[in-house]
Amino acid sequence: MSASSGCRRRSDAAIWDHALAASSVIVTKDEDFAQRKVLADKGPAVVWIRLPNTRRRDLLVWFETVLPDILAALARGETLIEVT
Repeated sequence: MSASSGCRRRSDAAIWDHALAASSVIVTKDEDFAQRKVLADKGPAVVWIRLPNTRRRDLLVWFETVLPDILAALARGETLIEVT
């Protein structure tokens, strides 16, 4: 589910359930998903981006540099990845 498909209008629970059903990873700046992951026995992996507000272009450039580390963490089985 991408932002363009309307996930901005969906509840956190709906996004969580969709990611779980689709075996997807939630990539978010929303601390709520990280907190939910800490409390959940099961659920999708969560990549929590902890950056201040930034322009989308700058965020994408930054994300490209950290993506290999994120993928490596996911491959090791990590399910909550905090990226600063």
